Amino acid sequence: MMNNNIDEVLQSVFENSSDPDDACERVSALYQPHDLKLCHPRDQLRAQMKHRDVRDTSLSRLLYNAEIQIDSEPFKDFYLVMLPSSGHFNVKQNFIEGVASPSKPIILDADKHIDMRWSEDCSNLIYKVNRRLLDETLYQSYGIEAKNAVEFNSSTTGLASLSEFSEALGNFLINNPYANDMAKNPELFEKIEQVLALSLLSQGNSYSEAILNAKYRVRPRVVIRAKEFIEENYTRKLTVLDIANAVGVSARSLQKGFEQYEHTTPMLYLRKWRLRRARELLVFSRNQNIRVKVSDIAMSCGFFHFGNFSKLYCESFGETPSKTLSGRL
Repeated sequence: MMNNNIDEVLQSVFENSSDPDDACERVSALYQPHDLKLCHPRDQLRAQMKHRDVRDTSLSRLLYNAEIQIDSEPFKDFYLVMLPSSGHFNVKQNFIEGVASPSKPIILDADKHIDMRWSEDCSNLIYKVNRRLLDETLYQSYGIEAKNAVEFNSSTTGLASLSEFSEALGNFLINNPYANDMAKNPELFEKIEQVLALSLLSQGNSYSEAILNAKYRVRPRVVIRAKEFIEENYTRKLTVLDIANAVGVSARSLQKGFEQYEHTTPMLYLRKWRLRRARELLVFSRNQNIRVKVSDIAMSCGFFHFGNFSKLYCESFGETPSKTLSGRL
């Protein structure tokens, strides 16, 4: 259920406009030129609109208080998520048809013709998303370069289901009791629109399969960051999940990334680094005549079971850690 929290941050564009041409011109200025006409010429239009821009998104409330028909060419550069809070409207994008209602929000794709018929009591909250934001999110989050606009509606699946996204939009913006405070913080608003872009891309779309595959694929820079984390934190007790969380990927993705780019696993890389550091410390202690216990060096390098450390050390360097420390042949 939507409430009026978001109305506190929306600014009036016009109120009770009775001229269809005037209302159409004002709405066009915020979106793009389109045609608007009364379905029943004798009806009286009482159009109202509130609006708020962020960076790559905007939020509006729009109602006409009359049954109207809207016809528009493809948006090209943006999408509109339409969330009726009352009434309904019929929509057609190319050959894809459906009905939007308070229980069924829809999204208008950027690359399709739009034909809508609003009921007299239809009041819409409209979330505009610039195509640039979705394209950037695809690339930055999944390494996918969008050669074509993301499509949410298709002739095979019909109008996209937006239940999860509309819930996220409600929680973050529409029903947020702190919406007015957030509006005073542009940086926070921009972070929210990035989170919402990820949420929108999680709905079924033309890149869903590529996104699913990308979730289990990491790029070399992620592996490099994981190696740096290991090399800086090898003295701690670490699990593969600790390392994955530190670089922001799943444990499975990290495992596959190491296999692909390092031909090993994160935990084997960690063990190899610990052994290397232990050997460096043993050699340094011997050369500087520093009295030290092998067990202390083992523990300082993250080995807490001396027997296991000694076995692994011998397998890696062909001699015991005690022999390295003493320098005896």
